[in-house]
Parts: sequence; C-alpha cells; structure tokens
Amino acid sequence: MRFPGKAVRAVTRDELKAAFMEECPVIHNGITYQRISAIIYRKNPTGAGLIVRAELLDRNGNSVSIAAPERIERGTSHAGPAI
Repeated sequence: MRFPGKAVRAVTRDELKAAFMEECPVIHNGITYQRISAIIYRKNPTGAGLIVRAELLDRNGNSVSIAAPERIERGTSHAGPAI
C-alpha cells in the first residue's frame, strides 16, 4: 500500500488493517474503490505461511475485487457511490 510521504513497499498488516477499519477509499490499477470490505488470509500452497489479500468494494457497492496489498494505495477523498 502506498501512503503519502512513504516509499512504495509491501504494506504491513497494521497499515492494511488501519485502512480497513477507517473505511477509507483505496486505489488499485487506477480504479478508486469505496473501501476495503475484507482482509483475506489464505494458506500458502507450500504449507509455509499465509497469503494476505484485500477485498475491495466498488464505488456502486455491487461487486468486489481481490487484490494483493502491495498493489493498493490509499485514496485521498471519500469515494462514495458513483452517480
């Protein structure tokens, strides 16, 4: 996740959780999403460790996308429903 004033790097779990709890808008692949609607933990296929993903709610609230946290950046304004 990219935060203003910080170099691009893998997001920490605390930063991901903060964006989730604050329900702030996020940007993935140039698209602004309303908020992170879930944090998903999956078992690594090798059995060693976990893979973390974020579920992103679209601006209309009708669908979600799953994204790797390192490809998400925090938005700057509230991304309410599109008109």
